[in-house]
Amino acid sequence: MKFLLIALIIFFVPFFQSKAQSDTLVITLKDSTVKIAVSQIQKIIFNNDTIVGVPNNNSNNFSVKGNYPNPFNEQTNIEFEIQKPGNVYIIIYDNNGVQIQKLECLNCQAGRNILQWDCLDKNNKRVSNGVYYYEVHFGIEVQAKKMLVIGGGK
Repeated sequence: MKFLLIALIIFFVPFFQSKAQSDTLVITLKDSTVKIAVSQIQKIIFNNDTIVGVPNNNSNNFSVKGNYPNPFNEQTNIEFEIQKPGNVYIIIYDNNGVQIQKLECLNCQAGRNILQWDCLDKNNKRVSNGVYYYEVHFGIEVQAKKMLVIGGGK
C-alpha cells in the first residue's frame, strides 16, 4: 500500500507543478489583451504617456472625494482635500484616453476645495454623453476617478 501511495505522489507532483500558475502581468490595449509572465519581464520603462484609471490610495497629502452629481448632464463638482496649499490640476479624458479639458486651482488653500466642470472641452464645445475620466494632480501625486455625462450633448 505504501508503495502505491508513493508511486501516485511521484506521478502527480510533476503534473501539478506544471499546472501551477505564475504571476502574470495583464495589459489591456484598445484592441486586445496581452498577458506576460512576470518571470519574463526584464525591464519596464514608463514614458510621460497618458495613464487613465490608476488610483493612488497611499497619499497623505491629498484625497479626492469624487464628483457630484454623478451621473450629470450640465455640470459637476469635483471635490478634493489637500493638506497644504499648492497648485492642483484636474485633467479630464474621454473614453479613448484623449485629454479634452484641464482645470486649474492655482495656489489652492489647504483643506476642502471644489472645482466645477461645465461639460465643455478645450474648444468650448459641449461633450457628448458617455464615460469620462479625470486625474487630480497635486505635486507629484495623481489620483484618478471616472464620471458619467448623460442627457443633452452632441
